[in-house]
Amino acid sequence: MKLKPQNIFYGWYIVASGLVITVLQGGLYVYGFGAFYTPFLNSFGATRAQVAGVLSLTRLEGGLIAPVAGFLIDKYGPRRLMLFGLSMMGLGFVLLSRASNLFMLYAVFVVMATGSSFGSARPVQVALANWFIRRRGRVMGLLMTGFGIGGSLVFVVAWLIDTFGWRSAAVISGVTIWVVGLPLSLLVRHKPEDMGLLPDGEQPNSPNVDQSKELNGNRENISETEVDLEENFTARQALKTRAFWMLVLVYGAWSILPPTLSVHQFAFLQEEVGISYSEAGLWVSAFSFVSLFGRVSVGWISDYINPRYLLAILYVLMGVGMLLMSTVHSNWQILLYILVMAPAYGGSIPLRPTIQGYFFGRESFGTIGGLLQFFDLPVTVASPVFVGYIADVWDYRLGFQIVAGFVALGALFVLAAHPPKHRD
Repeated sequence: MKLKPQNIFYGWYIVASGLVITVLQGGLYVYGFGAFYTPFLNSFGATRAQVAGVLSLTRLEGGLIAPVAGFLIDKYGPRRLMLFGLSMMGLGFVLLSRASNLFMLYAVFVVMATGSSFGSARPVQVALANWFIRRRGRVMGLLMTGFGIGGSLVFVVAWLIDTFGWRSAAVISGVTIWVVGLPLSLLVRHKPEDMGLLPDGEQPNSPNVDQSKELNGNRENISETEVDLEENFTARQALKTRAFWMLVLVYGAWSILPPTLSVHQFAFLQEEVGISYSEAGLWVSAFSFVSLFGRVSVGWISDYINPRYLLAILYVLMGVGMLLMSTVHSNWQILLYILVMAPAYGGSIPLRPTIQGYFFGRESFGTIGGLLQFFDLPVTVASPVFVGYIADVWDYRLGFQIVAGFVALGALFVLAAHPPKHRD
């Protein structure tokens, strides 16, 4: 295979296109759900737990699909599946505008969850895990800033809902995904070798390639700094390691946070802190904006420092952040909560796929990631309904305190996880 020199490494085009796509997913689907939450309560006459159950169902469906999606992405490449997934997401939003009851709402979100499993961050992460090794932490961080940027634009979604109604806002969201997301997905390529390139844009005679043979086997004390340094595991091999099951616990302790924040943060600020719908939208946007600093800086730092230690620190900070959230009564307390919680939460997001690659390599990245998500289903599915139930019976504050304790346990799980070795 002849290697082609390029002025700009093509992997950066994939980073850029993936960044925009995650902005769409973060702003319209992940964090945007919080802006739709109160209108759903009012339109369908449902309880908090019932509407939060929509997200639980999508998490269940997404978790069940995840291993299949990961396998298909590894086998056929991300581009085809992204075209399918983004088409489904856009269709889901258009259908959402026609939902007239709670059952239809659940059904529509199943369509969107299917699209999300195939069409957004997961296939781009698989591509980037193949295109970058030495710079994997920072490019995962850059990719995940898309969610933060999208989340910081939730106030725009809230404005659309306030101005045009939630049904029209849903149509606008779906069309935006089609018009912007589909063309960008055409830029994504599976592996650099398919284009006559090497990961990180290296050349065959690069010292980074030659030195890898000397450094292999010392992965515990160094970051992923060499092209061929990491060991590659198949999904079957990964399942037989203690490291995989420790990562299941690590991911599980983290998986309680996204549904809790995306569903209940907005409503908590309105209902228990007592601020307006528009003000709540601005604070949620501020949370996502501040999280950008963690997403970028921690991803970059993880290329030089063992990511396990970084993630353990972030879990402790997130536990403290959730405790602070449970004490919020005024604007200055909201600000304090955001300054502690948002950078830690943002930084933890790119570290999860970084650590997966650090442990298991790039060859089965999508399949192993899908299996990790599948085994975390109990936490992912139960958490939004559980916190919603606590809020219906007591208040949000107790729910947030329970979440804080659960997340803090994650620090212990991270420290107990170590990169596996192939058995001779």
